[in-house]
Amino acid sequence: MRLIVRPKYGPLHRFTDYHVYKTLSLLTAGRKQMADRIGLGEGSMRTIVEYLREEGLVDVKQTGIKITKAGMDFISLLPLQVYTLEAPDISLGEHSVAVQVKGVASRVTSGMEQRDQAIKAGADGATTVIVKGDHLTVPVDFDLDQDRPETAGALRRLFDLNDGDVIIIGTSLNLQRAEEGALAAALDLL
Repeated sequence: MRLIVRPKYGPLHRFTDYHVYKTLSLLTAGRKQMADRIGLGEGSMRTIVEYLREEGLVDVKQTGIKITKAGMDFISLLPLQVYTLEAPDISLGEHSVAVQVKGVASRVTSGMEQRDQAIKAGADGATTVIVKGDHLTVPVDFDLDQDRPETAGALRRLFDLNDGDVIIIGTSLNLQRAEEGALAAALDLL
């Protein structure tokens, strides 16, 4: 799923779908504070806010930026849940962020595509977990319940899991990079 369309002409944006998603999620601060929290420059943040305004997802007034009902509906319809995860036994980095994507397991082949998306977004790595029946598996055939029961239990406590769900665990030395990687991989599945 693309949250923002790349321009046909002119310079490419210096932000990604992750930044657009995160902006919508954080619409409580001013543009400068949001840019700092998301890790973008003010110019990129201005472009994101303008795009969201054109799409009817936010209202921009002198008093600030406010998410609209359409923006709230849009965010609530995205089948994503995001949590910080303590999973040192399957993480490369110091920080891990897990993102659940509902009902997209059929779109995952080897999990390498999600790892590559996460790395391109700045994470150190990513692990893809698929819910098959009542088992958590890492493609192609690693049984997380059997081989890493602590991690499987942690994921079950965080998420309301159903057959066909996918969990992307982004890892990095930096928490924001772990989150950006996990969300980039998750958004690529939509």
